[in-house]
Amino acid sequence: MKDKMAVLISGLCLVHCFLPPVIISVGMMSFAGDILESEWVHIALLCPVVVLAVLSLPSAYRRHRTRWPMVLAVLGITGFCSAFLLPEAMELWITVVAAGLMILAHVWNRVLLQRRPIIMASPQVLARVVK
Repeated sequence: MKDKMAVLISGLCLVHCFLPPVIISVGMMSFAGDILESEWVHIALLCPVVVLAVLSLPSAYRRHRTRWPMVLAVLGITGFCSAFLLPEAMELWITVVAAGLMILAHVWNRVLLQRRPIIMASPQVLARVVK
């Protein structure tokens, strides 16, 4: 569930990135453009991205033991955060790549969780493994 929500939020980031150019081309950039370009919208999108990554990926890693979804998520979050610091001309491209990395991380994480069932070993099995 958390991975699905994270993919949705990252997808909203992509929509947010591509919506202003579409609005400009249609000629309706006044109020809608001001809202879409404001900093609080960027922060409002970044917060759930980070929270969902922190809630879903580490616990999933303990189950499937594959680091790549977390690596991709760290790169994606780094990209989102660096978009605040870099020139505005680079913001769109960095954010699009970061959103793609986040979507890939959560989809991959979900696939790994569905492939590898949780196996609960009995104490007797664990004792044999330890010996």
